[in-house]
Amino acid sequence: MFQRCGFADAGAELQDADYVVVGLPFDATASFRSGSRDGPDAIRLASFNFESYDHYFDVDLAELAICDLGNMDLGAEPAYADATIKDGIALLPKSAVPIFLGGEHSITPPIVENLDRRKAPGNLGVLVLDAHLDLRAEYGCTSYSHACASRRILEKKGVGAYASIGIRSGCKEEFTFAKENKITYFTAHDVLEKGIDYVLDQALESLNCERIYLSIDLDALDPAFAPAVGNPEPFGLTSWDVLRVIERAAQRAVGLDINELTPAYDRGETALLAARLARVFIAAKAKYQMH
Repeated sequence: MFQRCGFADAGAELQDADYVVVGLPFDATASFRSGSRDGPDAIRLASFNFESYDHYFDVDLAELAICDLGNMDLGAEPAYADATIKDGIALLPKSAVPIFLGGEHSITPPIVENLDRRKAPGNLGVLVLDAHLDLRAEYGCTSYSHACASRRILEKKGVGAYASIGIRSGCKEEFTFAKENKITYFTAHDVLEKGIDYVLDQALESLNCERIYLSIDLDALDPAFAPAVGNPEPFGLTSWDVLRVIERAAQRAVGLDINELTPAYDRGETALLAARLARVFIAAKAKYQMH
């Protein structure tokens, strides 16, 4: 099920790991640019650019128990990939914090469903950074499409609350659905006008959950910061905005995914940003766990 390769500083064995990196190379429902199946390994390669020591959190990743399980073999059929992700997550140790590298955003619903089954008490809140609402019931003749990711997350029984940040795109029906169902989302314009800390305060208050799962679709960022994504949208978040979300959400986070990197459209900068965000998440989580 897993094919081994390596994220920088991930030298621990699975049974000893506090953090587990898993690649989910799937992009069969891509609707504009394909190639996010190559995202996990591009992020891994970029991860070797960085020092193991994070000076902001005073954490050395080389001293942490990080395991990279490699990539799941997800095939090319959405339903098969969904089921395989669920089965694969069930094999991860409950004590380890998972970091999933995508792959398109359709990887997130099965992650959320099985993480809730693995973890203990209290509802799971899901915080999504995304340019798109992803609230379609179906897209491209499948309900497993990346354009349906948030709709599928909202249907999961264990999800106690949901909020998204960075929104600036969706069809009219999606915005109507969000309004009618009182779905919490914040636009990139909200962040520009009010600042990321204010918006994040509101999002975390609306989630009101002890446990949070953080999903980062890289198209939440403006293409100036992350050009190599499946569906780029101008007027997005800055890299500093996303960094701040990770720094603050890590304390309650039970897992993270970073998705929609399409390396064929990159000169390396998007992969470097994705790798750095993953490493900051690990450092931030480790710092909080030390206290």
